[in-house]
Amino acid sequence: MQITSCEITNTKYIQIYLTEEELKKQETKELVDKYKQEKCRLAIFITGKENYPEVLKKIVMKQVELNNNVC
Repeated sequence: MQITSCEITNTKYIQIYLTEEELKKQETKELVDKYKQEKCRLAIFITGKENYPEVLKKIVMKQVELNNNVC
């Protein structure tokens, strides 16, 4: 599981990247509930085990690219 977060104009955004098996775990459900209670904007991305590292790499590369384009 990989979690990223950022805050923009007093709104906290959380992105959770995980496998379907991780999504079914009780600790994951508790974590999601915690973020919901904190009124965070939450996005959950699910991928298969074999593609997990590749998907994370692409996401990180895209975030770096976006950060470099910010003035």
